[in-house]
Amino acid sequence: MSYYRYALAFPQENSAERSIRSMTPLDRELKNYPYYTYRYYTSEKDDAPNCHVISLGHECSWPGKTISRLVNRFIVHYVVRGAGTFCGTPVQKGQLFFTHPYEEYNITTDDKDPMEFYYIGIAGPGTENIMRNAGFFSVPKIHECRFIEKISSLFYEPLCKPHTDSDTDFYLMSFFLRLMSLHKNSNIQSTDTPKDEAFFYYKQALIFIQEYLLDGITPKDVAEYLHISPSYLRVIFSKYCKYSLRELLIRKRLECAANHLTFHQCTVTQAAALIGYDDYTLFSKIFKKYMGVSPQTYKNSHHNISIIQKNITVTPVNGESKEKSPSETAESTAEYSD
Repeated sequence: MSYYRYALAFPQENSAERSIRSMTPLDRELKNYPYYTYRYYTSEKDDAPNCHVISLGHECSWPGKTISRLVNRFIVHYVVRGAGTFCGTPVQKGQLFFTHPYEEYNITTDDKDPMEFYYIGIAGPGTENIMRNAGFFSVPKIHECRFIEKISSLFYEPLCKPHTDSDTDFYLMSFFLRLMSLHKNSNIQSTDTPKDEAFFYYKQALIFIQEYLLDGITPKDVAEYLHISPSYLRVIFSKYCKYSLRELLIRKRLECAANHLTFHQCTVTQAAALIGYDDYTLFSKIFKKYMGVSPQTYKNSHHNISIIQKNITVTPVNGESKEKSPSETAESTAEYSD
């Protein structure tokens, strides 16, 4: 059985934010900013979907406000107005930025021209492959969105016209796939995307890794597949990837194990065997090093997330729907450690 909740918060402000708003210059631009958030919430499904839309939203935060998060999903943000920073890097209208699961990040809105953005959060073992096919992993995390003018109208229907529980899951997934299709068709690439031979080998290596990750491949196997020397392959990965190839293989296998612990109800022993670890102790040690918690703690924490999300209640307040339980509880239960 699946559980879905729809929430609309308007406005979102505490006493400090009300004070800031009272001091905000009453010029036309700032008066036109609607400080609110629309958001869908969907629970982890009991039948363990391969890809699942977790959240969908539209946010306009206060000038200079910082949002810090650590979540268990990919999140793509589309900036339709204003400016700000993403992990310290400037972003502005017309750009998008995205995050990886269990990657801590922060968003800060500009003091004079606060950022307005739409976002979609997706989780599940199949998500990474869909986003890779759409071109996300061959471009920087911040880049221009060539169809930004369509974003507001695209998000309007799912955000402003709630759907019945019976079709919400398929409806939101179809919306996500439509977005990915737009990305793929627009061939999103920055002007400085590498075009040389080394980058070609890098992309081919990623495809090979994706296909044979669970077959126990090593950096030597990747080099042999590409018909290049292991030393040249190391140079390529030092140029285009923040991890060495060996570390990338470890991280991707652990991500696969983590997904199976979360979505497929695997035991820790089964997850370890899936990625080639016969030694339970060694698997636990490596898992904790990269994921920040032990495999069993990770599994238990995600079981609790499911319980929390299934018990979210929505009650009408002044004719609007407002979420009464903590919406961000599930977003900070896992710690990340390099």
